[in-house]
Amino acid sequence: MFKFVLPLAAVLMISACGGAAVVGPADGGTDGGTGTDSGTGSGDGTGGTPVNGSISSASVIPGDLRVNVNAIAYDPAAQTLSVQIASLDSTPATVQYRRTAGLDVQGYEAYSIQEDALDRLFIALSAQSADGSVSATTVADGGQFNKYFAGGVYTRNGAFEKPEIGTGPGAGQVSYAGNYAGLLNGGISQESSSSVLLPTEPGTDSSLLPSQSARVSGNIFLNANFADNSVNGSIYNRMVVDTNTTLTNVILVATDISSNGTFEGSAEDPDKNPVGAYGGAFGGRGANSVAGLVHLTEVIRDVANEQEHGVFVLSRCGGPNDPGGVCSQTAPR
Repeated sequence: MFKFVLPLAAVLMISACGGAAVVGPADGGTDGGTGTDSGTGSGDGTGGTPVNGSISSASVIPGDLRVNVNAIAYDPAAQTLSVQIASLDSTPATVQYRRTAGLDVQGYEAYSIQEDALDRLFIALSAQSADGSVSATTVADGGQFNKYFAGGVYTRNGAFEKPEIGTGPGAGQVSYAGNYAGLLNGGISQESSSSVLLPTEPGTDSSLLPSQSARVSGNIFLNANFADNSVNGSIYNRMVVDTNTTLTNVILVATDISSNGTFEGSAEDPDKNPVGAYGGAFGGRGANSVAGLVHLTEVIRDVANEQEHGVFVLSRCGGPNDPGGVCSQTAPR
């Protein structure tokens, strides 16, 4: 695991000992098989991608994004979150996390669980779109015993509905904007002012101690073309919330939008080096919203083996829930 250290000179340095390694996907790395659902319901949970239907099963999420997560149930109205992750968070298999408002990242609610001081601390960040059509959650522990567990889920209520495509030069071109949040595979120890780790007794051997995931914030912008069925974008203004560390931008490389309104593609740094993957689903009337996940590696300079699990839930520029900001520079739709 890596830890962030603030020296006396107030220059933030990161030790180069490397982060904990992620444990492989719960299903051995597959993306859910080749099955499909009927296209009208919530999916049968057996794998594959639903055709134009609701997305509610983790089995339809690409394996490199959901990683260890088997299921997540998020209710923003009740502020409850239940997680089933192939890991060591608690028992039974599906566990209700506690609302932890002190760890919220702008636009995303935080939940956490740690059974005792020598168990892993899991943090989850969740959000639902303003129209209620899509939601997404990312979850991670900060690492313990050289490994960490993480992943996420995005959901869509109802079928995919393309926006109307006109005849002008920008026909089918739609933009989305909003906040981004992520969790790193470590970074926070008990001594940090951001720590919510349960205290251990003095003299406890350091090899027993769990670490806490550092949080990442940022902004994200997507351009989607529903005539060409493609999407791309950028995550920018990225920083580690707990330490005010500035991080590099991440480019979401152009990829196809499938017939059911989902997408998955690759992520690069500004120098075009591969750094991970992203994916998500469009939802709502006229694809008014989009939710998805990001899994990044090697995006912090001078740090080895760091990984980041991110989440985004965005509204359409010019739509009924226009997020403002950079949307003022996009053509009205």
